Amino acid sequence: MPHHPVLAAAGDIVIRHRLFDDRGPVDPAYERTLDYLRRDALVWGSCEVQFGRTGYRTDSPIAYLADPAIAVDLGRCGFGIMTVATNHTCDFGPEVFLETIGGLEAAGVVTVGGGRTIDEALAPKIVEIEGLRVGFLAVSCLLPPGYAATDTRPGVAPLEVDQWVDLHPIMLATEPGAPLKVRSKVRPAALDRLTDAVRALRPLVDTVVVSVHWGYGDGDPLAEYQRPLGHALIEAGADMVLGNHSHSPAGVETHLGKPILYSLGNHIAQQDRANADPLQKAIFAQIDPWSLVCRIELEKGGVRSIEFRATECDAAGLPILVDDAAAARVVLERFGRLSRTMGTEVAIDDARAVAHFGETARVAAGS
Repeated sequence: MPHHPVLAAAGDIVIRHRLFDDRGPVDPAYERTLDYLRRDALVWGSCEVQFGRTGYRTDSPIAYLADPAIAVDLGRCGFGIMTVATNHTCDFGPEVFLETIGGLEAAGVVTVGGGRTIDEALAPKIVEIEGLRVGFLAVSCLLPPGYAATDTRPGVAPLEVDQWVDLHPIMLATEPGAPLKVRSKVRPAALDRLTDAVRALRPLVDTVVVSVHWGYGDGDPLAEYQRPLGHALIEAGADMVLGNHSHSPAGVETHLGKPILYSLGNHIAQQDRANADPLQKAIFAQIDPWSLVCRIELEKGGVRSIEFRATECDAAGLPILVDDAAAARVVLERFGRLSRTMGTEVAIDDARAVAHFGETARVAAGS
């Protein structure tokens, strides 16, 4: 079998504690997860904290300012590229946001999706993986006030979404008190800005990956705007959409033979539960202890396959590979059911699952 370059991916990283001490890794079990991820691969992650010692806290209900040494730890772990386009990477202001980017870059972690201006935040990063030029873009649809980069303000790469409540007078009278449906759609100008960036990047690289921080944290349902957005990015020339933010694995869709991975769930989950207030406790209750990591087999102009492994956070909030096939199957089957509704077959084999795309999907199906 010919070898193909691999991009490994983890979900959201909410980290508050050091990963190494004078003796080495603080959690050997997490090292096994990292060994799986970094084996002959570039490792991707989603940064959900800031690293610094100063700054002011915004009104975010959950915000952590972590030791800058932890950014060094992430580089030492093997993370090679991270999106900083999330709804938490500006929780302590723009100066610490830039300090976070600088700390990660100094640790050898390429960052994408943030910068001193909107042009810098939206700029792609191109990384070579075993001779394959892979171009990355990253944006966030979750935009607390003041977090989006502008011409004059540092911040995350924004993708603005409009939302409204769908009020149906007859249904309101028929079922008073029923949850109201929230509609959502990416603003056309924002979508044009992002798809133009995809088209501009396309001829410069072999493979295009777009990261989107999107959706909401309550389980695995998708917001209305997500699937049309994913389709538009693939149609503009992206080879893969790599989603993040949802607290649970949210399935992978196939569109034009290419994957839209809606979320892997949480990777590192070190929320401060001991000191949580009632609002924080309600949010933490939505966080799934199980998540996925994956290895994405790339080729020029596409993704061949994705292998998924289930993880479960231990007492330290670190994701440990689930080696027991029966326990892993519970997570993988749920992920597979979600994916099947979106045109993707996920085959489970022992403690792993594999999805094929493009020509390899047709071969795997025997067609």
